[in-house]
Amino acid sequence: MNRRNFFGSLGAGFAAGSAARLITAATAVGVPALARAADTGSKATNRHAALNTRLLVRPAARGGKYLGHDAANADNHSALIALQDPRSGRIVAHALASAPTAESAGPADLMAPVSRSMPFASDGQTTDVVLQTRLSEPTDFRLLVFGPLKHPGQARLVQTDITLLPGVDIGLSPQYPQGLVIEIPGLCISNVVADWQSAQLSCTAMVTMMCGCPIRNEANWFWPDSDFTIQLVTYMQSGATHAYPLTFDATPNLVSTFTGSWSSQAASGDRVAQAWIYASEAKLGNQGKYRVHQQAEALPPLPAELRALVGKLSA
Repeated sequence: MNRRNFFGSLGAGFAAGSAARLITAATAVGVPALARAADTGSKATNRHAALNTRLLVRPAARGGKYLGHDAANADNHSALIALQDPRSGRIVAHALASAPTAESAGPADLMAPVSRSMPFASDGQTTDVVLQTRLSEPTDFRLLVFGPLKHPGQARLVQTDITLLPGVDIGLSPQYPQGLVIEIPGLCISNVVADWQSAQLSCTAMVTMMCGCPIRNEANWFWPDSDFTIQLVTYMQSGATHAYPLTFDATPNLVSTFTGSWSSQAASGDRVAQAWIYASEAKLGNQGKYRVHQQAEALPPLPAELRALVGKLSA
């Protein structure tokens, strides 16, 4: 499937909705919470009025910044975020995170140390979405965050269950504007050029945080190249596996690039069945992969309900 065709119109279908950054469920949600005890005989109906309930969500990279402009596609959308009823699979609300500028990734003090009991820094330009539904009782939902949309074949789906209370907004007050920050783990691999079938192998790849922030060989940088291990790994028809380490390329004007050239470790006559790029950051447990031996990366597996939503948006 062509990635550009698949995601190219993701933003087009949201032209009106993304302007307001607010997607509202068409009907009130009156589903019970997952932990609700069974009704043992009461036939009374719930006569409590349904209340508008809003949730602000910010997608972020584990160990990095928010998914800002460097993580966004051509339509300046960095993530797809949905609120799902986990019992029925129904998507209650959904929106695209808009990231039109460099400031969308967060304020200058975002990477400053912060206590785990305190919110991360954000401001009025930081990317976010606001999801809205109507509730008549406390309700559990599944929050789905899919990104970065700049490289959909490298995107991750993060899911977490949350509780919403009728009329109790999250992230909409001036005192507590952060909302829910959902971290996407992993490393993003792109711009791959590789020769993996010759006697002399070579590979070049760009590796970044999921927010698109670059790795550098620079003192006091947040993401120094010494924290990362990048390899070209070949799986042979014989069952053997060979790993070739890539090193950071400090050539001027190259950004977050790793490269290497090696004599093949393969036995005579043994051919490569698969070739991958592995990327890992042991400090934070971030890992990434890129399948070299196919023409284009496929989208990662998605739950049926989210796949249907994405398909509808890209139609």
